[in-house]
Amino acid sequence: MILIYGLNEQESNAFKKIASEYNLPKHKIIKNDMGKMTIRDILDGLNLEVFNVDLPEEKIILFNNFTDEQLKYTINLIRETFDFSPILAVITPTSIEWTFENLLEHLIEEREWFKKQKNK
Repeated sequence: MILIYGLNEQESNAFKKIASEYNLPKHKIIKNDMGKMTIRDILDGLNLEVFNVDLPEEKIILFNNFTDEQLKYTINLIRETFDFSPILAVITPTSIEWTFENLLEHLIEEREWFKKQKNK
């Protein structure tokens, strides 16, 4: 399963097209009102709408239950297809229990840390 957040309509449609053409695993779009839901609940198909969630404007693609080979293939396909660089991450046994809002915050902090390390 692939979880997607922050893509605009054109990018979402392009993702749906490549998902169909290249037989990628099923995907779900995370909406702004789903920030307080756990990743597990989102994967399970629950839709507990909670308003007033202020999520950052980021593009995120999360992968769940991918083999190493599937992950490598899909990430390469995404990088070749799109002209933007989303945060790409694998859902772990720990992060599956987090809210999307918490995971998003953590992934942004991690990205910023790696950027600082790269510039040292």
